[in-house]
Amino acid sequence: MDSPVDVGPRRQLPRWEGVGRVSQLYGSAARWEHGRSVRVREFGSSRQWKTLSTREAMDSYLLRQRDLAGLPYVSKYNVYGTPRLTQFYVVHDVQDRALMRWGSALTLQEQHRSQQAKRERRIARLQPPILMLLRPVRARKGVVVVGSRAVGAAILGNLGVLAAKLVGWSATGSGAMLSEVFHTLADLGNQCMLAYGLHQSLRSPDASRPYGYGFEQYIWAMISGVSTFILGAGASVYHGVSLLAHPQPLDSLPTALLVLGATGALEAYTLSVAWSEVKHEAAKHQMSTTKYLSQTTDPLNPAVLLEDSVAVIGVGVAATSITLTHVTGNPAFDAVGSIAVGSMMGAVAVFIINRNRRFLGQTVPARTDLVRDMLQSDEMVLSVQDVKSVMVGPNSARFKAEIHFNPQLLSDKYLQAHDNLAEVFKSCQRVRSEQDTKVVFERYGVFLLATLSIEVDRLEHEIMEAFPEFKYIDLEVL
Repeated sequence: MDSPVDVGPRRQLPRWEGVGRVSQLYGSAARWEHGRSVRVREFGSSRQWKTLSTREAMDSYLLRQRDLAGLPYVSKYNVYGTPRLTQFYVVHDVQDRALMRWGSALTLQEQHRSQQAKRERRIARLQPPILMLLRPVRARKGVVVVGSRAVGAAILGNLGVLAAKLVGWSATGSGAMLSEVFHTLADLGNQCMLAYGLHQSLRSPDASRPYGYGFEQYIWAMISGVSTFILGAGASVYHGVSLLAHPQPLDSLPTALLVLGATGALEAYTLSVAWSEVKHEAAKHQMSTTKYLSQTTDPLNPAVLLEDSVAVIGVGVAATSITLTHVTGNPAFDAVGSIAVGSMMGAVAVFIINRNRRFLGQTVPARTDLVRDMLQSDEMVLSVQDVKSVMVGPNSARFKAEIHFNPQLLSDKYLQAHDNLAEVFKSCQRVRSEQDTKVVFERYGVFLLATLSIEVDRLEHEIMEAFPEFKYIDLEVL
């Protein structure tokens, strides 16, 4: 079988097979004519050497693992996850097994339609209510997604803050207090959007989004920034200007201060959770907190930390403006407090919008240069061309480059493995005709390409080990 030995994350170079020996994969190709007319009638024409991965065979032809047992295959290292090795089967072998199981392509199509209908019903039945999107998010059992705790704590805290501020505003009629109500409404809406974006970003890659949905976090963070600017900052500033033009008296200062004290305590709690999350992530990346906040691509924790910080300051501004209005009898202090709260919200909104806009489609310059240097230093690589990288989500990026491999070293690496050089020499000595020459040349071409594939796998694996943020790596051969 032409399947290299799995040695952990890498493959061994294949052994040379003599001219007189026929591998299982070659045997499969030789059997291409057998049953060809039936396959063409059921599935249409296909080429002799086309292959399918295990997943493609199971999804396209609705085969089980045991249906593929015994078929010849070649293995390819899967750089993106598990299983470590992916088997590739010849298409006509898979089609033969599909006909053995289903009898005809028409029956197979009917099974496809039936399974798709069941899948759609199951998805509709399991679709969670919108409030379920606000619970802590886990990528897998026991592992909480980055930003989930901070967002969840902020949502719960702001629900209590909103209720308290509504009570305080109805008791006092303060413009600054109403601005704080707008502020909390905007924060609550924003955090719900962040939670929704977080859930959306965990969807698995599919045909329409082959690099996943990680960018959803940036998009929904931008939308939350826009809503803060319009609904929070705009409404607060407008109300403050209206109070300057049409002053209104304040009522019940003790009630207002009591409410602001309670909301300040809640805001401080959510701020402490956000701060704790930021410190935890900074320590995990072996960075200072300041450096983490300035360099991280995570849109959630910094946004929640900033919003909660401004919320705590806003409570202080509202309490000060209400107290000054009560002491001096001048309602302008209340109006100025409302405008100040709105201005802080506007500044936060602009910062969030601009920060997330930069992350959409942004390259990773420093890390990309390090990867280029690592590739250039490899003895198998002659040159590295057309290097590109792009962020596809928080802590997730794509790297692409064209590699000019050293053909002499590539050949030497294969010939020096096992006893390949001696075996190739023996095969050449047995050549007696043009047909024998063709067999040797084709066989060597197959194994040389296998060696090239292994080298590409090795480089991709080394990049992912050294720079785990590059989740998608495409190395093309020049």
